[in-house]
Amino acid sequence: MRKISMETDYMQIFVIFLLILIYFFSANTFRPYDYEPGVLFLLTFFHYAATVIFFYMAAIIMKKERDFTFQSFLFTFAYALIPTIIWFVINSWLYAFIPPPRTFSLMGKSFSLVYITFSIAMLSWKIILEYLAVRYATRFSFYSVVYSILFYLVAVIPYSIFMYSLRFFFILFL
Repeated sequence: MRKISMETDYMQIFVIFLLILIYFFSANTFRPYDYEPGVLFLLTFFHYAATVIFFYMAAIIMKKERDFTFQSFLFTFAYALIPTIIWFVINSWLYAFIPPPRTFSLMGKSFSLVYITFSIAMLSWKIILEYLAVRYATRFSFYSVVYSILFYLVAVIPYSIFMYSLRFFFILFL
């Protein structure tokens, strides 16, 4: 993540967001959304931009010396989207190939166990990448990273619940 925070090739960010756009349009064929995939993509991009701006502003406010760049925020938070993309793609494939409802049989329980384990692993990877994104982009100390992430969650959790209540997203995610 340290090397990623020093990147300058913006094509990498473009590729990540192109994958997200492709995901929204392809997942719409498995299970149609209430809203157009383009709208969901724009909301995702807005969320990314708001996250980048939030932590950039936090760094400006909390640090005396400006030893960080805006592009480091763009790259680290874009790469932090990769576990989310992987989880959603696999979730869509599983929905297409093994649709719910699942049974209480040995196979159904085994699948659920593997799926929950995979989901926890993806969430753990996501949390680690988010921590590293904040750490390397802002160059905060450990406690400053934790405080800024907690402050971010205070703002994002109500936003996520609101988006869920409007049925923009079926899964609460950060």
